Amino acid sequence: LSAAGRTRTTAEMSAAFMTNLAAMSLLALLVGLFLIYNSVSFSVLQRRSLIGSLRALGVTRGRMLSLILVEAAVIGSEASLLGIVAGILLGERLLVLVSQSINDLYFRLNVTDVMVSPFSIGKGLVAGVGASLAAAAVPAIEAMSFPPRLAMTRSSLEGRTGRLLPRVALAGLITMFAAVAVLVLSGRNLVAGLIAVFLLIFGFALCVPLAVKVASAALAPLASRIGGMLVRMAVSGIGESLSRTGVAIVALAVAVSATIGVSVMVDSFRGSVDDWLQQTLQADVYAGVQRGSLDAGLLDDIVSLDGVGNFSTSRRVQLEDAAGRTQLIAIRMAPGGYAGTEIIDASPGDVWPAWERDDVVLVSEPYAYQHAVSRGDAVALPTDRGSRSFEIAAVYQSYDINASAMLMSRNVYDRHFDDDGVDSVGLYLSGGADPGAIMARIGEISEGRQEIRFNSNARIRELSLEIFDRTFIITDVLYWLAVGVAFIGILGAMLALQLERGRELAVLRALGMTPSQLGGLITTQTAVIGLLSGIAAVPLGIMMAYVLIEVINRRAFGWQIDMSVAPDILLSAIAFAIGAALLA
Repeated sequence: LSAAGRTRTTAEMSAAFMTNLAAMSLLALLVGLFLIYNSVSFSVLQRRSLIGSLRALGVTRGRMLSLILVEAAVIGSEASLLGIVAGILLGERLLVLVSQSINDLYFRLNVTDVMVSPFSIGKGLVAGVGASLAAAAVPAIEAMSFPPRLAMTRSSLEGRTGRLLPRVALAGLITMFAAVAVLVLSGRNLVAGLIAVFLLIFGFALCVPLAVKVASAALAPLASRIGGMLVRMAVSGIGESLSRTGVAIVALAVAVSATIGVSVMVDSFRGSVDDWLQQTLQADVYAGVQRGSLDAGLLDDIVSLDGVGNFSTSRRVQLEDAAGRTQLIAIRMAPGGYAGTEIIDASPGDVWPAWERDDVVLVSEPYAYQHAVSRGDAVALPTDRGSRSFEIAAVYQSYDINASAMLMSRNVYDRHFDDDGVDSVGLYLSGGADPGAIMARIGEISEGRQEIRFNSNARIRELSLEIFDRTFIITDVLYWLAVGVAFIGILGAMLALQLERGRELAVLRALGMTPSQLGGLITTQTAVIGLLSGIAAVPLGIMMAYVLIEVINRRAFGWQIDMSVAPDILLSAIAFAIGAALLA
């Protein structure tokens, strides 16, 4: 084997993990686009009368457009430089989490310093400035598009926004259909699947303003009956100020949908892994060595302990050829151990006798998916007798991080490999034997002979789930970053809205509205904005979770996860959206 091939095989193990992290980072940037849009809109809004005066004095539309875009580019450059510094500092903090996940799941490494390449800095600058220009383009075009007189009025802006809503929603539907087409036509390409997720998010976001317009109009009569004129004004005002409230609702909805999508995916994944662990860990106590083989005499002493009724043994070996690395697990099953392996595509009663007798293997579900093989196909393995072909007797369920895994009976393994080693043993206790007492005896008889690891199945399951939870801490950090960006976005939108409504609010005060009533109007309106954002986030979050589970995780790792949507995740997301809006 070439050294380059070995290095590539090792690097590819964590490639999908890193790709998914990059996608979560891009999600934060996507939410950031809405924030930049709001900020530039606010800037344009503050200077609307100035822009109108400049236009009246002869400043051309092209000059006005370039003025606003150059300003956005300058601000974007400064912000991107600050972002690079903050990113390096954040990277130093997150390095421990990412390194821990790599150590838990793939291979051991020790990284102490953040390495910053010029290419990474260049990407950050391009992403920041490019996002700034893209988000600033819409309010810049808005500022230059009106005649001087209309540039000073708000009604013209809302009128144009209302006329554009159906077209924007149609563009959103077309974008979502494009996302579905990408998913269908892209086969097993992971990057294409992630692109489809972003198209789905973006398309749904474009449909939200029209839905908000319809919802606010429909809810206004109900609001009047519940809370009177003030509540009706608060609800109907959302639909009448969509040029400001629409983007804020979209930004918050996208951010909250990310929390729903990732939470549902993680919750479903954790439930599936927990069920798999409970089924797989059939023995009461497991003992083994990290590398090498158990001492034969020590193994005999362990399985002969009082209270041990039966035992199983396993041997894990890495088979390598030019095509890559395959993990082969040779198992001698205990009489009750077969139930620990869930056969997906065949009858267990037919599979196990053939597995013990013939030259066949069981392949994990990720292996079958990633290598496009199924029951009845053949795989070639490099054995000590040369390359041999083994029929796939069945596919079994597995959430082992090593996707290239297959099970072989110890009887078959001994025929093809000159290796009598055992690296782990599972002990099935009898007569009410205490696992703690058995583990204490294992520690006593192994002391001074061989360093071995041992644990109960309950503790192994607990440790496995701890590793699972550690893996998703970094994901939590990234999507909470997106929520933080959305929070700032809705704050900016509310500031812009109140600034723009200054005269309207003054008239309401002149007509007798008290400060507390005015505060109640604004607070109620903000709460309804949060409610509508949360409601809009639910279907998008569930769609996102479905794609993450059925497409992204499948393409990245080959796992099949049973999707489950806990109601508390949805309710807490809506409550969070309302709370974030009220706080803003």
